[in-house]
Amino acid sequence: MISVIIPLYNKEPSILRSMNSVLNQTYKDIELIVVDDGSTDNGYKMAQKCADTRLVLLQQTNAGPSAARNTGVKHAKGEWIVFLDADDELVDDALFLFHRMSLEHAEVDIFDCNKYLRCNGNLTLQKHPIEGYVDNPLKEFYYRNISPGCGHSMFKTSFAKKYPYDERIRRYEDCEILLRMLPNAIVYSSSLPTEIHDMDLTAASHPRKD
Repeated sequence: MISVIIPLYNKEPSILRSMNSVLNQTYKDIELIVVDDGSTDNGYKMAQKCADTRLVLLQQTNAGPSAARNTGVKHAKGEWIVFLDADDELVDDALFLFHRMSLEHAEVDIFDCNKYLRCNGNLTLQKHPIEGYVDNPLKEFYYRNISPGCGHSMFKTSFAKKYPYDERIRRYEDCEILLRMLPNAIVYSSSLPTEIHDMDLTAASHPRKD
């Protein structure tokens, strides 16, 4: 099973689209964990409209995306975890691709794939120069040749539980966790895309207070 974790905070316009991109995957052995982090809009009510039995809905007092993702990891039952933001989407066969790679490379801790950027309605495939095992993940991250993150990466659950997000951090928390993970991770990189990162919705979001 693959557990997909979506932290939800005031994403009413996009949450159902993100959830449906997970629940409509060609690979079906999944669970979707949505962690509402104290939203003040109707995002949680929108999520409740979904009747899929693979959906797990959780609520907590607002504590930031790091805490929401950690809550999701604690409840995850899958052997693998994919994090997804509530305004992004998975491509239709993303989880099938991750599953196939996990069967072929079971010793890997992190699979890092490519992604599309959606800007003004147009999709652009991003640069992703490394194919296969990554010799020095921290070095390649520094040179931006890999960048494991939400939607385009899959983490072994047992590995992810060793490296929880720092809940004091609400911005660039994904960078901080990779600085701890990558020196100790077996990483496999694929140029195939698994995510659509929506720049239009990101730009429309209210700026976070740090």
